[in-house]
Parts: sequence; structure tokens; C-alpha cells
Amino acid sequence: MSGEPLLRAEGLGFDVPTRTLWDQVDLTVAPGSAVAVRGVSGQGKSTLLRCLGGLQRPTRGTVRVLGIDLHDADCRTLRRLRRDALGFIPQDEAVVPEWSVRQNLRVVRPQGLTRAELGDRIGTALDAVGLTGREQVRAGLLSGGEQQRVAVARLLVQRPRLVLADEPTAWLDDVSAGRVRAGLDLVRDAGGAVVVATHDPELAAWCGTALDLAPPRQPVPRTGGRSGASRRPG
Repeated sequence: MSGEPLLRAEGLGFDVPTRTLWDQVDLTVAPGSAVAVRGVSGQGKSTLLRCLGGLQRPTRGTVRVLGIDLHDADCRTLRRLRRDALGFIPQDEAVVPEWSVRQNLRVVRPQGLTRAELGDRIGTALDAVGLTGREQVRAGLLSGGEQQRVAVARLLVQRPRLVLADEPTAWLDDVSAGRVRAGLDLVRDAGGAVVVATHDPELAAWCGTALDLAPPRQPVPRTGGRSGASRRPG
């Protein structure tokens, strides 16, 4: 795991009207590594992933991917990063159900590939996740585990440097979860890195490194007195 970090986040914090979800989050992700983001439900794990991918702005702190400050970059730079360097597996709606499996994989359109090269890459990706021969099946007819595997195959076609996955093995059987981990292993083997939000102990163990979010800070009820002031616990 040598080389410059693919991702470096420093001093991240995120506030909502009633509380702070997390604060002073620091994270460095090197090539070939995987990090599990853990925490209780409602703690903002998905929000953190969106901030790490430049889809949402944190209340404070900085995020750099390949040395580029995501929250200070122009729209063109962000589009290029998301196309070439960042891959996402959302918790819900990982595929477009009305499209075929092949259409779901072609949407990433890696730059510079010929049609034949893209076809070869799609075939290799489907083989890696155990979906060979399912190219023309409508994605909405697949099981939840198969849809997650399509999302992983899409990453293998795209070949991003950094993958951000939100609960990619939630509600999957052991075989499907193993296929997802195997697909993500290929990302790491190619020098990429993976950050996953997960409650899955096997996926967390596969990552080897964990970022445990501290419990959310709850507001302190107002007390009596002339000032009526409230404060957050330190």
C-alpha cells in the first residue's frame, strides 16, 4: 500500500439543525486499501460517503481526491473526476431497473475505449461477479443480490481509482456477499481503493481498517434561569 493517498479528508464535520452528525473526521486512503465506515443507524455514514465523493458539502473540513479539493473544484473538474476516478455503489437503486444488465454497464462509458474493448471489458466484469449470460436480462427482474453484483460489475467496467460503497452487502446471502467482496478485491488488486459504509462484520473484516464514527451529539434541553441559554456537551 505505497504511493500517494488517493483520498485525504481532514477535519470533516457535518451539522444538521438538531445536532452534529460527526466532527473532526480525518481519513487517509492509500492505493490498494479498504476502509469500513462503521456507526449506528442515523449517524450519517451515507452522508459521509457523499461528502467524500463530492456529492455533498460538509459543514467544515476538506476532502482531496488525487490531490484535488472536491469542494473547491469547478464543475468540469468534478465531472472528470466522477467519470474517471470515482465509482459509487448506492445503498438503494444501484441499477436502472428498466434497462438491461448490459445497458447498466455501458452507462459509465470509459473514455478512449473502442466498442470492442468495451464489450470485452463488460464480459470480463460479468464473469467476475458470476453473471455471465445475463447481459440482456432486464435489471429489475434480478434479485437484490444480483443487482448489487451488477453495480460491482459496472465499477469493474469503469475501473475507478476510488470506490465509495454504501452498505453493498446489506440483506445479501453469503454467496452474493462473497461475490461482491470478490469484485471489490479486483479494484484493490488493480491499485484502487475502497471505502464502504457497512454493518456487515465480514465485510468490515475484509477491509482490515475501520473508521468508527462517534455517537451523534444530541442537543441539551434548555434549563430554567434568566438567560435560558443552552449548550452542547463538550
